[in-house]
Amino acid sequence: MRYFIYIFVFLITAVVTVAQNIERKIVIENNQFYYTSIDEEFQIATLHTGKISESLKSARLLALPAGRNYAEPVNPFSWDLHNDNFYCVNFILHPLNDRNEALKRFPVSTLKTWSNEVNVMDMLMKSVDRNMFAPNNPYQYIVSKSNIFNCFFYDGIALNDSSYFVAICNNNLISIWNYNGKKWEHGSDMEFPYCNYFSLFIHNENLYLISGEGNIFSVKDYSMALVNDKSVGDALSDCVIIENRDDNSISVMKNNNIDFNRALDEQIINKAIKIF
Repeated sequence: MRYFIYIFVFLITAVVTVAQNIERKIVIENNQFYYTSIDEEFQIATLHTGKISESLKSARLLALPAGRNYAEPVNPFSWDLHNDNFYCVNFILHPLNDRNEALKRFPVSTLKTWSNEVNVMDMLMKSVDRNMFAPNNPYQYIVSKSNIFNCFFYDGIALNDSSYFVAICNNNLISIWNYNGKKWEHGSDMEFPYCNYFSLFIHNENLYLISGEGNIFSVKDYSMALVNDKSVGDALSDCVIIENRDDNSISVMKNNNIDFNRALDEQIINKAIKIF
């Protein structure tokens, strides 16, 4: 009983230890950068934001009522921003968390910085209680086809306020889904010979997917086609995608080149590789 009380009190008062690992990407908008990290102990996410002219370590650390799990293979935290809305797939391990209700959306302006008043237990319960913005039909479809998860990966991204895309893969079959604010539409399963996570990005209102091997596919009419003249050049896990919405560019930067003590705009000029 004392051990249980100790753990409960610890969770109530704990503030996450902020990791430096960037999940998937950095988004730049209005000269502000945004990226997420995951606390390895509690699996809760943090949104880092600051001016691109300042160091990454100077970012504000906003507590997110969402996170990811550590089931192998690990799929990075799926998140996106559009206007003031933060979109994510909340697959955090919690007995009350329903994966069928994992698609979450909430205003960035409502997020608070981590503190003794904004703690792990608070965020865990908010992640469970927050209403979904759409039923997780892509996940339900995967489960209906097979109860065996093999090479199971996914990512979601918002094209605009009424269009949210999901790519989801299991057993080397991938499908593309779109929620238009009222209902889901999706294409047929396509063979996907990769067993690694992938990431979606948007350029000029066109949807693209980067495979774990660094190959780039255009996504149109729920189908995918390899873009022959574009490539990351490295494994996706070795890089961070940079979506600069101010100058409408897409670039990547190697993880080992990122210096959290330096300004992001300077690092992009000197170290990032432009794709679009």
